[in-house]
Amino acid sequence: MKPLSLILLVLFGFLSPALAGETLTLEEARHLALKANPEILARGHEVSAARAARRAEWGRLLPQVDLLAQYRRLSDPQAVIPIKGPGQFPAFSRDLYDFAFTLSLPLYEGGRLRRRVRIAELETAFRESLRRQTALDLLANVEETFYLGLYLKDLISAQEKSLEALRRLYRETRLKERLGRVPPLDRLRMETQLKAEEAALAASREALVRAKEALAVLLGRPPATDFELSGELPSAEGAPPEPDWERVLSCRPDLAAARAALSQAREAVRLAWGEHLPALELFSDYGRRAGAGLNHSEEVWEAGLRLRLNLFSGGTISSRVAEARARELAARERLRATELSARREVAAALSLLSQSLAEVEHYRAALASAREAFRVESLKYRTGAGTVTDTLLAQAAWFQAEADLHRAFFDYAKAWVAYRRATAGIAGSLLKLPCAVAQSAEKGVQP
Repeated sequence: MKPLSLILLVLFGFLSPALAGETLTLEEARHLALKANPEILARGHEVSAARAARRAEWGRLLPQVDLLAQYRRLSDPQAVIPIKGPGQFPAFSRDLYDFAFTLSLPLYEGGRLRRRVRIAELETAFRESLRRQTALDLLANVEETFYLGLYLKDLISAQEKSLEALRRLYRETRLKERLGRVPPLDRLRMETQLKAEEAALAASREALVRAKEALAVLLGRPPATDFELSGELPSAEGAPPEPDWERVLSCRPDLAAARAALSQAREAVRLAWGEHLPALELFSDYGRRAGAGLNHSEEVWEAGLRLRLNLFSGGTISSRVAEARARELAARERLRATELSARREVAAALSLLSQSLAEVEHYRAALASAREAFRVESLKYRTGAGTVTDTLLAQAAWFQAEADLHRAFFDYAKAWVAYRRATAGIAGSLLKLPCAVAQSAEKGVQP
């Protein structure tokens, strides 16, 4: 291995944090994702860029000072400096050297400079809102993937217990087959059921592997599975309270971004219309000019006011104003669409929560019934009063009811995540949202 490759490999090993052997909780996963996820880091850099652009626009309000140095070779000799009076002829030269400081200060621009600063400030607010929205989406993805991992762990545990019970039953069937108490067909049916359960268990284990790899990528790490998940799915007890719509809509970052975009569009209209107004500028130059060999060097300077007013632009300014007004109307409609979408998301999340709560209650009752049916059928089979078919059907119904219950808990967890994302409550104390409502909502509806 080349030395450079070895150095890069070592550096990568130190800079790239690993999850190997760790036990990861949901809260730790949320923190790690916000620190290392590439998408949220990219949003942060966009905010920094917007802040720098705002500082650049603000700097245009201040005096602009430049240094000018130039050398010119002319076809014919020219006066090094202007004629200062009658009979006072300056030196002539084909080589001219200029060295000067130039100063310009805008005194009046029809408010255009301050409009640009305001637009830059709104762009910063827009980018910050996008960063917060990305963080909300990231936290929702992390929580949903984490809950998927917990669900699969519970499912695998239930499948292993069910498989172990089926194996015991299979061993008993083989013993009875040797004694001639059951036909070979019963053993074959039992083997088929056993293989089906083993395949289902293998599928669940592979799904857990994929969930862990997806979670590692969300945390900004390479895909990995050598870590454990610690925690429980949210308890499905009671529906959340009806959200305070006014507070929810004031806290959502996507709505804040849409409002900032609309404000930007309004400022853009004023900026475009300001092109009709004159611009007044103070300017000044100070330096020295010399001829060939830097001889005849003398001081030169000028200072004054410069007024610029557009009298005819061929309709360009009016067209730009019309364009800006059309963009303002588009931004207004996008804000309305975003608000409608936010209301729909919250309503849909509430509906999913109610549906998943009902499903949890249903599968709880179904599991209790299936467990008792399997116990009865197993007892009847062992005493010779039942058939292996009835036992297998009861065992399959038990497993299916348990899997359905775990799935219902996971569906409730997903609905719970969707509700907290829609109401911005998933941010908790990790994000500094422009209102304190999200944190109170988080505490108020925590199951």
